Amino acid sequence: MRAGLVTGKGQFELLEMEDPTPDLDEIVVEIQRCGICGSDVHAYVEGWKYAPSVCGHEWVGTVAASGRDVVNVKEGDRVTGALAPGCGRCLECRNDLSQYCRTAWSDYSGPTGPKSGGFAPFLCLKAERVIGVPDNLDTDDAALIEPASVAFHAVRQSRLRVGDIVCVVGCGPIGLLTAQVAKAAGAGMVIAVEPDESRRNLALATGSDIAVAPGEDLHATLEEVTQGLRADLVYDCAGIPQTMQQSVDMVRRGGSVCLVGVTGEEARINPIRWISKEITLNTSIVFTLEEMKAAANMMQDGRILVAPLRDSVIDLDALGSTIDDLAHRRLDAVKILVDPTAG
Repeated sequence: MRAGLVTGKGQFELLEMEDPTPDLDEIVVEIQRCGICGSDVHAYVEGWKYAPSVCGHEWVGTVAASGRDVVNVKEGDRVTGALAPGCGRCLECRNDLSQYCRTAWSDYSGPTGPKSGGFAPFLCLKAERVIGVPDNLDTDDAALIEPASVAFHAVRQSRLRVGDIVCVVGCGPIGLLTAQVAKAAGAGMVIAVEPDESRRNLALATGSDIAVAPGEDLHATLEEVTQGLRADLVYDCAGIPQTMQQSVDMVRRGGSVCLVGVTGEEARINPIRWISKEITLNTSIVFTLEEMKAAANMMQDGRILVAPLRDSVIDLDALGSTIDDLAHRRLDAVKILVDPTAG
């Protein structure tokens, strides 16, 4: 089979690999769709040391084969997946930090992890790492369960309170999904902050109360809706270093900022403005399989809308040039899906 991998800064390759076979506790998933994540593009642009299994982690597929000891799924089941439950034995698990389990992380993106991700026709992984996909969820929509889970975890991590005035900075997939989860969790008002007009319109179409460009328009909006107090909570989903300080400036004294967008670049901040406002800073990246199930259920019952975020479906042959186009902003797309069996 062919597998698409980011192999260095500005480098993407389609590598020939053997079709995987499952061990006793593993399954082989035939991938139906895999979304291109902003992390895939960042890894390509910034030259991250990018684990093969993470390159293409927004996938959905059907179980094609299973090991003898697998009991939670069967061949033909539609599944998606992420980190396994904690092992219960490592230092993190013994200290009630199972979401950071060393064994689970190794099986996901470490030396014991898969040799490729969802940018390949088949993926072999531990069966305990997957959940079933609701029957009535469209396959293209199901590919967005993973980013919806990122948003779900971010809102839980931020400890949003009912009635909070919330700003979501950056209307990429994670920002648009975080805005929806925050609204469903009881936010009194969700303000989407985004320079691109088409994405602001998309934010409004998927449930944000206000969508505004950064700068003077945002300042005026916050002054009006908060009477000068500013937002209770800001989610920085932009994934660029410039917005970190801007997010702190949007929040009220004693408010909270949750960093969700990922970047490997250094950010310049003004510590006195953080300290003098006594803000609470949270970061969010890990989610559990239980949170993944909850996000899938929210998609199933319509509390999270993902279809408006989807742009197109491409094959593996177009994947490298598409990532390069996204990296150099020659292509404006919210979410592009890959069908690794096409072409």
